[in-house]
Amino acid sequence: MAGFRIYYVFIAIVVASSLAFSIYIHFPYPLNRDVFGNTGFLYSDIVYGVFVPRFLDVVSPFGSLDDSKISGYWYSREVVLKLVSGNIDVFSCPAPYRDYKFEYPPLTALIWYFSTCTSFLYVYKFVGVPKNPLDYRSLVSNYVIPIHFAIQSAVLAVSAILMAIYMIRIAKAVGSSWSRVLIFFVLPSTVIYMIYNWDVLTASLVVIAVYELINERYGVGGALLGLATSAKLIPLFAVIAIGYDMLQKSLRKEIGYEKITSFATGFTLFGAAPYMVVAAFFSKGFSDFVNHHMTWYCENCLYLPIVHDIYNPIHRILFYTLATIFMLLVMTVEISNWRKLVEVSLQAIATGIVFNYIFSPQMILLITPLALLAIPKTLIAPYIFADAASASIILMFFKDQEIRQAIAKYVEIPVKFSPWTIDSPVQWVATIRNAILLAAYIIQLYLLIKQQSSE
Repeated sequence: MAGFRIYYVFIAIVVASSLAFSIYIHFPYPLNRDVFGNTGFLYSDIVYGVFVPRFLDVVSPFGSLDDSKISGYWYSREVVLKLVSGNIDVFSCPAPYRDYKFEYPPLTALIWYFSTCTSFLYVYKFVGVPKNPLDYRSLVSNYVIPIHFAIQSAVLAVSAILMAIYMIRIAKAVGSSWSRVLIFFVLPSTVIYMIYNWDVLTASLVVIAVYELINERYGVGGALLGLATSAKLIPLFAVIAIGYDMLQKSLRKEIGYEKITSFATGFTLFGAAPYMVVAAFFSKGFSDFVNHHMTWYCENCLYLPIVHDIYNPIHRILFYTLATIFMLLVMTVEISNWRKLVEVSLQAIATGIVFNYIFSPQMILLITPLALLAIPKTLIAPYIFADAASASIILMFFKDQEIRQAIAKYVEIPVKFSPWTIDSPVQWVATIRNAILLAAYIIQLYLLIKQQSSE
């Protein structure tokens, strides 16, 4: 018993250290502070990717309103003017989908609305109201952004802690080593991307959902998978695979009809309903949300070495085609035990990521928790290498031109800043990551199907 307690303490220390380091490198104060000489360490979507262009950059560094930013993100100039003048309250605080474009799903939008509005209202009440646009920019940089980051970090930190707890519980249930939980929290991508985007939130909801399904709490499991899908779209692949398996078992009278009804009800209330609410009340915002994802370019995707034009629609066609084919293969695997539940959930989610035309580097966090609990020992080392490659993408991203200059001394390569294109070392690393994950995906799926045929 003492040994187990020591192990728990060790895990807690590792998780806390990983979280602390991730918060430290991404903490946005001063806004453009130096972190190890690389902007890739400082950058996060929760600040620089989403907040800054919508809230800070509506005012230029010279103190004038930036009409291109306003028209590019906001639906009403009047809302921006009220925000910049400090003339907002709880009811008029700008909301995603309603007042400005927001490319993330409803649960993420709700958390975002809470953090942004809390930050602005707190600063305007206790620090001061902007005297002019330049003063607004100063208040946002020095006060609003750090508070917003702190709130988002708290949500993600709680998610990471819950992830650790439920990964341990699943490891015990399916016979995996607890050491794999430790591996997750020391992986480079975990440390860099944990406080970066909402992937840890989504992954934690999936992990908890799997645990609830292991304990046959189907309504709770469906609700949690619904919340996960309301945070990021990818968990929908797991819902399809699990739901199909439950439907087949129900038709064969192996499980009661009430179980699949409970699962479906939970998912509908917490997964489908939030999207329906947004579509009903904020049709313009929902339309822009859908268009954003339907028209996005090939971001670090599997097909770039074959189709070099990142805007070519063939990337999306390949994703829809291959994802459909491989999901059908995944759905042939019967969930005959709880380990199979973890493995099928992993394969389904990996299908939605590995073959996707959008594979942002932090998205690997959606795969890793279940992968470490499910894949054989022989795939652990290659997976760690793929994780390191995914972490390298953001660290190389802002250094693209410098890396090209160094390589150009030995190999002919265009010297420019273009980390999205196949001639970039950034995409070479992304291709290595994708190739390893594709190989691991196919091996794992082959083993599952082979085992299925022998049962």
